[in-house]
Amino acid sequence: MTANDSESLTRFLSEFRIYPQGLDPESLAQRTGLDPADLLPLRRRLEEDGFGFAEDYEGRWVLETHPNRLYGYWVQAGLRCDRLGCQVYYKDEVASTQDIAFELMVEGRPHGTLVVAEHQTGGRGRQDRAWHSTPHECLLFSLLLDLEPPETFASVLTIATATALARSIQDIAGVPARIKFPNDILVRGKKVAGVLLEVRDYGVPRRAVAGIGVNVNQLVDAFPDDLKEIATSLRMERRDQEPVRRSRLLRYTLRELEKWLERIAAGEFSDLENAWNRFSGMEGREVSFRCGNEDVEGRINVASVKDGLLVRMTGGGERQFRLEHITQFLYRDEEST
Repeated sequence: MTANDSESLTRFLSEFRIYPQGLDPESLAQRTGLDPADLLPLRRRLEEDGFGFAEDYEGRWVLETHPNRLYGYWVQAGLRCDRLGCQVYYKDEVASTQDIAFELMVEGRPHGTLVVAEHQTGGRGRQDRAWHSTPHECLLFSLLLDLEPPETFASVLTIATATALARSIQDIAGVPARIKFPNDILVRGKKVAGVLLEVRDYGVPRRAVAGIGVNVNQLVDAFPDDLKEIATSLRMERRDQEPVRRSRLLRYTLRELEKWLERIAAGEFSDLENAWNRFSGMEGREVSFRCGNEDVEGRINVASVKDGLLVRMTGGGERQFRLEHITQFLYRDEEST
């Protein structure tokens, strides 16, 4: 499918999101600027991809069903972002969306380029841990991001991404999300999502790839035995165990993240910091971590997006630690992240 075809499908479907009651072909052509002769071929193409249309007694076309797929044109049809998702590369199966995003970075693709896959065979998380996924049941994507301003630390982007994802999970799935520093999202103590932020210096401005994986609609039998006690899905945590619309969760996450990226670029951190602290509950926690070659234990007095952690040391006194220097982080009352 060419870029022009994808754009036409996006314009076509966008109108049905605005007018769920349906549109007659003449109105559809006027609103989209598409050639009336192209409308039926576009509809047939969408039907081949699993979209279901009907016609009412007044001759209006009505979009009745859509497939459980994250086609790029479908994601863009309801996105409402200025930059994120400006280009979408949809893959049915890949080794890793991160690897594809870095290839696109080398090609010079713009900030906001999105790679989304239905299944990953070699997905990875932080510290090269494997990420298990189930085809068509997870949300797996990577975003190509410019660091704006260029001196922005990767840790700040990780916080922005995790906060956007936690808010989206809470608002869309209706379950209580919590950020477990630095990059995991938990629901009722079990991991449901993770963020992987990688920066590579391919020139100016510096660029990064944010990878996100969310367990959305799996049921317990989909998880390997070694993960059943520590991982969960959004569907499993919902009271009615109804499936979550992955396309809606993706769009909402991108809109939330774009909001935070705009504020970071403007040097405005207070709202992000407040939201992050609400979802992470970092302040007041007893922690241990490694910073450089030093092992640190103490209580977090202040958790700041820009300035890092102000820690009341176990041996006495307070010290500040930059987030980007922290590794092997532990909540003293929980297992390792």
